[in-house]
Amino acid sequence: MNTTSLRAISLGADDDGGRRPSAWRTVLGAGAAAATLDLIYACGLYYLLRGAMPDRVLHTIASGIYGQEAYTGGLATAAVGFVAHYVILVVAAWWFFLASRNLRVLRERAVACGLLYGFAIYCTMNFLVVPLSNSPLAKHAYELTLSLARASDIGMHLIFGLIIAFATRSYWRRAQ
Repeated sequence: MNTTSLRAISLGADDDGGRRPSAWRTVLGAGAAAATLDLIYACGLYYLLRGAMPDRVLHTIASGIYGQEAYTGGLATAAVGFVAHYVILVVAAWWFFLASRNLRVLRERAVACGLLYGFAIYCTMNFLVVPLSNSPLAKHAYELTLSLARASDIGMHLIFGLIIAFATRSYWRRAQ
């Protein structure tokens, strides 16, 4: 009979003190890495294209909740945008990780599945989440003209999918 102690579950350690991979660290790490890379990308891109400061990017994220008022909310709405952004990508990593428990292909074909998942994240955010949000950008969600910003946004989402897929594959390889 296999018994696992509370210590092993919470700390990711075997009963004999050996380290096991932690599912939570994997999910949080992959989601946080993707979210951080996205913020660096978005802040850099929108500064170069429009002169927008990082708080403007965070206000844009928060506008999904607060609408146009997010842009006048100062540090508080920027913080909400920051937290919301990280939560979204951690949840995306969590879904992929959960699916990988039953779908071996997600673990074995990390590149293909990661690219597909990144594209799925892009489509979900741009064609479902944003249009259903309070964001002023919602009215432009279905415009499909290819611009530099849209092309690079798709490319970044592909990278997010790869980050999540590689982290998940690494977890399963260490867990064996």
